[in-house]
Amino acid sequence: MDSEASLEPPGSNNSAENVEKMPTQAQSAIGSMTLEQSVRTFRLFEILRSGDTNAISKAIKETREPQGAGALTGTTILHLAIQCAEPQVVEFILSLGDDLDINARDRDGNTPLHLAAQLGRGPLVRELLNRPSVNDSIVNYRGQTALDVARNPEIFQQLQLARSLFIDSKTQEIQSLVYQGDYDNLERVLEEPRVEGILDVNSLDLVTDPTTAQSGGTLLHEGARKKDTRLIQILLMHGADPFRRDKKGRLPQDVTKDDKTRAIVKKSPAAVIAQRGIQEKAILGSNPAQGVSGRTGAGEAPLVGKDAREMRGYLKKWTNYTSGYKLRWFVLEDGVLSYYKHQDDAGSACRGAINMKIARLSMDAQDKTRFEIHGKSSVKYHLKANHVVEAKRWFWTLNNAIQWAKDEAKEEQKRQTRHAEALRQAKMDQIEGRSPTEAATESPNLAASKSNGKGLAPPSLSVPSGNTSKLTTYGSRTTLNSVPADEEVSIHGSYDQSVLQNEVNRVVSHVTSHLDGEGDEDDYGEYASSRDISPSDKDALNITAQSAKLQLEILANVVAALQAEKSKDPNLPISDPTVGQALVAYEAAVSSLEGLVQNLLKISRDRDSYWQYRLNREAYLRKMWEESMARIAQEHEELQSKMGESEEKRRRTKRALKEALEGVSAHTSRRGSKVASRIQVSGEDSRVGGDEAKELIAQPMEYMTENEENESGKSLRRKRSALSRISSLYDSGSDDDDEFFDAIDAGEIEVEDMTTSKVMEKEKEKPELESTEPRAAKRDEIVPSFKGYEEPVRTRLKLDNDNRPKISLWGILKSMIGKDMTKMTLPVSFNEPTSLLQRVAEDLEYADLLDIAADRSDSMERLVYVAAYAASEYASTIGRVAKPFNPLLGETFEYARPDKGYRFFIEQVSHHPPIGAAWAESPKWDYWGESALKSKFYGKSFDINLLGTWFLKLRPVSGGEELYTWKKVTSSVIGIITGNPTVDNYGLMEIKNWTTGEVCYLDFKPRGWKASSAYQVTGKVVDRDGTPRWSIGGRWNDKIYARHTPGFEAQVSGQDPESAKTFLVWQSHPRPSGIPFNLTPFVITLNALPEGLREHLPPTDTRLRPDQRAMEDGEYDLAANEKHRVEEKQRAKRREREAKGEEYRPQWFIRAKCPITGEEYWAHNGKYWECRERHDWSASEDIF
Repeated sequence: MDSEASLEPPGSNNSAENVEKMPTQAQSAIGSMTLEQSVRTFRLFEILRSGDTNAISKAIKETREPQGAGALTGTTILHLAIQCAEPQVVEFILSLGDDLDINARDRDGNTPLHLAAQLGRGPLVRELLNRPSVNDSIVNYRGQTALDVARNPEIFQQLQLARSLFIDSKTQEIQSLVYQGDYDNLERVLEEPRVEGILDVNSLDLVTDPTTAQSGGTLLHEGARKKDTRLIQILLMHGADPFRRDKKGRLPQDVTKDDKTRAIVKKSPAAVIAQRGIQEKAILGSNPAQGVSGRTGAGEAPLVGKDAREMRGYLKKWTNYTSGYKLRWFVLEDGVLSYYKHQDDAGSACRGAINMKIARLSMDAQDKTRFEIHGKSSVKYHLKANHVVEAKRWFWTLNNAIQWAKDEAKEEQKRQTRHAEALRQAKMDQIEGRSPTEAATESPNLAASKSNGKGLAPPSLSVPSGNTSKLTTYGSRTTLNSVPADEEVSIHGSYDQSVLQNEVNRVVSHVTSHLDGEGDEDDYGEYASSRDISPSDKDALNITAQSAKLQLEILANVVAALQAEKSKDPNLPISDPTVGQALVAYEAAVSSLEGLVQNLLKISRDRDSYWQYRLNREAYLRKMWEESMARIAQEHEELQSKMGESEEKRRRTKRALKEALEGVSAHTSRRGSKVASRIQVSGEDSRVGGDEAKELIAQPMEYMTENEENESGKSLRRKRSALSRISSLYDSGSDDDDEFFDAIDAGEIEVEDMTTSKVMEKEKEKPELESTEPRAAKRDEIVPSFKGYEEPVRTRLKLDNDNRPKISLWGILKSMIGKDMTKMTLPVSFNEPTSLLQRVAEDLEYADLLDIAADRSDSMERLVYVAAYAASEYASTIGRVAKPFNPLLGETFEYARPDKGYRFFIEQVSHHPPIGAAWAESPKWDYWGESALKSKFYGKSFDINLLGTWFLKLRPVSGGEELYTWKKVTSSVIGIITGNPTVDNYGLMEIKNWTTGEVCYLDFKPRGWKASSAYQVTGKVVDRDGTPRWSIGGRWNDKIYARHTPGFEAQVSGQDPESAKTFLVWQSHPRPSGIPFNLTPFVITLNALPEGLREHLPPTDTRLRPDQRAMEDGEYDLAANEKHRVEEKQRAKRREREAKGEEYRPQWFIRAKCPITGEEYWAHNGKYWECRERHDWSASEDIF
């Protein structure tokens, strides 16, 4: 081999385009086939399809004569039978002669096993594998084994299992022969073609010596250790690697001290042959059967298999000038080169790695045992091998891995581009309301391009003959598998591709059945009764398709042979016997092909009708399931309502019983007091004598004993009995919260407004502390931001009512179960005219609570108000089930309220995942955080999990600053199936004051089956020691109450005057009815765009977004078109950034880390309001 050529890295052969361009041996064979051979092939084809055993036997005898009249060119009778005959015919051929070459190759290098695996003929694959002489390691001229071209997973598993069983049996046989020292038979076994192709003599499983096995050595190590020169010679002659190291890094020559043994391993002719073989494998590929035929064309370079790009072994690595080269264990696998200090460390203690996608390789010009591999930036390995052959082997394997990794990266990029385009087209089809069938019929080229290789079951043709012995054929049958043309088989192996091809075939056949339509109703009726495909019929379509393909090849052969005869003799008359014979064969082939095509159309229609029936049946069953689920969900809600009513009745009964018992107790107390008064009066009467006094005293005592005692005893017994029954029936801690709310509603617990309580009045009497200076400075900073907000806030929309098109929410969402809601493409009629950025701004509706909190001097009370503010953020979600518009990347929104004294700003800093960074400022507080959400639809409900942390910096009246943080709870929309969607919020929320260490725990309880359980929130405020100080309760859609519980968690009781003193902390604003889209009055103010404000806004502000504005004005078609336009504009901008290698950076926020909590957050850089004041938006992009 030319040395320069040997250093040329082999090009990538993984591309299917290269395979398409390679000149095939079939073309040359067709061109060289004579007219007589073409006619002979056609006749043999007809005989095989007829199943005539006598004719088949006669044909086999003729084909065995190399120069006889029946000899074939470029194929064998077994190859033809595999492609077009029934399984019985193939079994008959295999049973006829022992001298039949079962491993013969056709003009493409395929063996019969190749064709059977490629065509998906499982029974024939099984039959061939049962033959002792079969060799599944043979590769065709594309470098593929039968395992590589397996049509489906079942055949792949058959071949893999057969190979594993063969390797196990031969491994045991070799071990036995080595142990017995029977080297003659060992050499015979190693020379078997299948053993040479499959079994690796360097496998660790072949070792019989325990010492060698423990050290990780090969059989060659064992031979060297035993000084067995005969074994060493045999192993080296059959592919043993003299450069394979054990776990300790020792070569076979290093495990022995015998000079003769070392010389044989290093310098014997067998060692030289082994070295040459290793070098050839490193350069040409590691498949041992590669290039066996010697027929590889100029354009058919051997392919780079997995074995040719993966390797393990010891190399010397340069460490430093002090230590020099050190032996390290290197592993090249899955496109990554890793190294370890020892082999035992592999997988657990990697010292370094280089990805082959970015690697560069260079060989040392002076020392051929040294080479370098460069990774990213300054990562570089200086490596050295013990031998030139070992170095070249590593070099070529690394080079193959680098080339393969880069080609795979290019292919992955192409696949992503195609996938993105297909996804975009699918979304367009969904938006336009087209069905998959309609979309497919608009692309007839797709059906035409994929229709190659479709086939039909063969008719039961028979050549007229005098014989009476014939094999029974199956007749017309259907299958899901289709037969690809040879050019369509990927060189990666058709195992994975076939799955995709089958799916494409199903879609195309469905489209063609609609285009044709002939006979569909009749076939539908036939399949409606059968309901299934017989497993034995899955071979018919493959056989028919392959038969049609062979017929076309035969016709091409006949035409080519006629042209060849004409070129030899231009005056050849048509009456010539040779020409007449060819015309007869041509006419018969055309007639046979016509019958095949008719049968092909028949089976295709049958198959399409069957799958149409199955599709309709599945659609009907799915519809039935949906209706059943809707009924179940409706009945479930009705049951919940009835149980809620029952629970409400139970609680009223319980309350009435308590009141009755309390009345009985009061009556008993009054009777006892009367008796006592009598005794007291009698005892105090000094005018009565002693005996009389005793008598007077005795009478009342007697009266009490006989009468009052009976009554009071009965009352007490009744009371104890009633109490015990109530206790046993209703003793449940879950009722405490309900009793609390009921007691407040019934007026049994006194409720005070916390802002007008005596505590607040006392605080107002205190002199104002030194906290005005920071607040004044902040106020001066905020006031310029109020420009443009001089007009009163908006109180109504342009629309008077919500007239969106009515579409079933469940009908749209049922196909999106398990998907991320933020990535769903929904009709615009499911949106509301707000964005996710404005949804964040809704948190500020009750910002007055923060002002109140800042004015309280007690830190515990401040925490109560901050907690109430955190709970109030969910009040506006009631009835808001519509989806807000997803913000575009870089979209912003500002909002200011001069009457409230705050300003707010938010920017969409990330698109996937969607993250909006918000910042609000007021003289008394700063509020910031990120709206990072993760949502998923589960069928019955969809949940929205808010992931970001929210920060609050409070400037209390007492001076200083306090930092609070909390995370929002989960929001959920339930009742989708029944068409009654409802918003629920649930989960635990922890509001922490990092300055004082005090914490408030709020529990948003999920909606239960009781009507009274909806919207509940309870909690407690604890000091830094964990001692409860305040209890909080209420409903997050209405009111929040608090009560002082110093040092304990008090149970609610209307009789305890201390616990009855409850404060109203927060109450929601009224929600007027009739507002479109179920918006709140506060939300109506957000998207208002007065003329005085427009000039101050950047071009990225949400108020300027055209689709959202059209939605608010009721122009739904315009909103849908504009939504698509702005989203496409965003995608084009993203592709432009990716092409330039740019990374998007937010304009107004930077990533920072809180020094107190240690959490990362988006910090406002302060430039937005400065640019607003200067009217300088030159740096803002036009995103709308």
